[in-house]
Amino acid sequence: MWGRRRAETASAQAATRSDHVQALSAFDDLLRRADWEPLADAERSALRNDFASFPPDGGADTSESATQQWIAALVAPTFQTESAQVISAWLSDAPADAHLYIGGGAGQGRRSLVASLARQALAQQPAPPDFCYIPQPSAMDQALLLALPKGIGAPFTKALDKALRLLTSAWNGDAASDASADASASDAPAADSATRPDHDQLVAQAFAPLHAPELAPARAYVAQLQAAFQALATAQADLPVSYDDMPTWLVSASSGASAGGAGGAGAAGDAGASAHPPVVVGTLVRDKLDDLLIRANGGVLILSAYDVLGVDGAWPALSVALASRTLQVKSSWPPLPLTTRVALIGGSSAYNALASATGDFTDVFRYETWLRPAGAWTPRSEAAYATLADGAARAYTLPAFDPSAVARLVEEGARRGDGLNRSYLSADLSLLRDLAVEAGRMARARGAETTGGVDVLAAVARRRALQGANAQRVREAILSGQANTPTAGAAIGQINGLGIYEFHPSEGDFAVPTRISATVSPGRDARLLDIEREAEQADADHVRGEMTIEGYLAYRYGQERPIRLMARVRFEQEHGTTGGDSASGALLFAILSALARVPLRYSYAITGAVGQHGELQPIGGVNTKIEGFWELCRLRRAQGEQAEGGYGALIPAVNARDLMLRDEVAASIANEGWFRVWPVSTVDEALTILTGMPAAEIHARVERRLQQFHDAGAQTPNAK
Repeated sequence: MWGRRRAETASAQAATRSDHVQALSAFDDLLRRADWEPLADAERSALRNDFASFPPDGGADTSESATQQWIAALVAPTFQTESAQVISAWLSDAPADAHLYIGGGAGQGRRSLVASLARQALAQQPAPPDFCYIPQPSAMDQALLLALPKGIGAPFTKALDKALRLLTSAWNGDAASDASADASASDAPAADSATRPDHDQLVAQAFAPLHAPELAPARAYVAQLQAAFQALATAQADLPVSYDDMPTWLVSASSGASAGGAGGAGAAGDAGASAHPPVVVGTLVRDKLDDLLIRANGGVLILSAYDVLGVDGAWPALSVALASRTLQVKSSWPPLPLTTRVALIGGSSAYNALASATGDFTDVFRYETWLRPAGAWTPRSEAAYATLADGAARAYTLPAFDPSAVARLVEEGARRGDGLNRSYLSADLSLLRDLAVEAGRMARARGAETTGGVDVLAAVARRRALQGANAQRVREAILSGQANTPTAGAAIGQINGLGIYEFHPSEGDFAVPTRISATVSPGRDARLLDIEREAEQADADHVRGEMTIEGYLAYRYGQERPIRLMARVRFEQEHGTTGGDSASGALLFAILSALARVPLRYSYAITGAVGQHGELQPIGGVNTKIEGFWELCRLRRAQGEQAEGGYGALIPAVNARDLMLRDEVAASIANEGWFRVWPVSTVDEALTILTGMPAAEIHARVERRLQQFHDAGAQTPNAK
């Protein structure tokens, strides 16, 4: 029985229930189409002019830096404007000891954005100096740190190394005795084993190359070292240290920690000098932290925060180096001045782990920005999607994307946005690139000259199918009766709520109805007993939702007398943890149904959080929830089930702005009429649709039942 409903047709019933709430039935209400496809070619070209094609500048450069530049040019003006501004401010204005944390998710262009902006900023600055560890003139086994202009360090250390080899190999007149002497030692004066060489001539000859004009910045040091050797020559003294004990070590931002020359590590090499400070994108899995800090000295080092946390000792070492602004290259040697600026890339878990770790994380990383998961859906962002699709097609030699393919890619990006699905597009470029590549390969497989919208839809469907095993098993359990989840008929105190099972990747997410039941009895006060909460299977948001239900009951029914109610609620057949407050509306309707003794339809599922004053508040995942219930109802109809009045889902009215249903679902709702979507704003609007009765009558019945409970409690001697 359905209260006071008259015998009338399903369509007439729907019209009665919809006096105040109209179901969303137009295709455009259920799915926003992209603007890209109907635009004229000239309009699309004009929008695309804001973005470079791939490869950048139409050339053949597909290097990492060129690709990063292209990605940064896509995300900076469209999806990550604020973060780009923070990074630019850090590069130009931040103190040298203030470093940057860049948060967000994978695929949003974090690394490309900071690397590209850093290269642009540092291109206007001079290159940092070369640092050389060389012998102290007064104690040649001790290291002296010498800073030289960029590009001078490598030829200087090479010339110094040759001079030291020549001097040490020929000082005692036995040039052949030192197996490590190189070809330059053959220039030493001839001497037999019984005759000492002319030390004055040897010193002059060894140091002559070090007086070359291009080595002028090192002239003062060369003069001091030559004077020290000359003093030994004048005194006819032996050398105080061997070649292996004399440090000759080039520490250059361009070549990293190149151990060279004396000290037994080989000759210092030049990895190529740059005219600007370096930008180094490093990985601690492949490189040592000290080497990366040196390679990026004077410039910017970009690291993964997870690498820093995952490699033993990396964070303490990095923290000390950045806080002291020095690096101890070798014990007992002077510390290397460190002007490396570090940008760490990670998520919230890495940030929290670093903030709680030993070290001065918040003092050192004083700048931070978090990339947005989605950007505004505008013609400009649609053009960015078109550019991304074009870049994927060029990079993988796939058929070019036609306007319909770009439009379907945009719409899928909206579905994956961070809420407000009709207003935002996903900024996950990696996911979109992969989807574009899959669609392009499907187009190529069917021999198409261009990738079309059908290929994008097919790629999306294929992804869902490959990740749909869990959803299929759950639906099979429901269809076979193993899980008792009716979608036809009605019952008192029972309703279908909608919940989402989340998996990785997100194509595996699905929703199915969950039967929620409520029983009521007199109590000493108003108490809502949730079996999930009592079993400690509910999270804090779920508990807050239930406490809000208690607030609504007090607001609506407890103004003139105490409520003496014990309500027990249960998520039937739910064996996992219950999370979120989006089922609080369904819980309330089950309680009101039990109190009023009015049945609720199983063929209508509801999602929405309830407020204390009876408003239905927005929830997440509305598209997945509607699609999940639609899919189950479709399968039930295929088995021959017919629900009186059809099937449908009730959603908070504010979530109508999020509707981006799959094409086939939107088309079915718009054209077939057996499934409806009602946007409801209040408890009263939902009650009318769920019961077929005016909300005022439901409330009156609840009032009478609560009065009975109150009277029964008042007659109990121990009632309070």
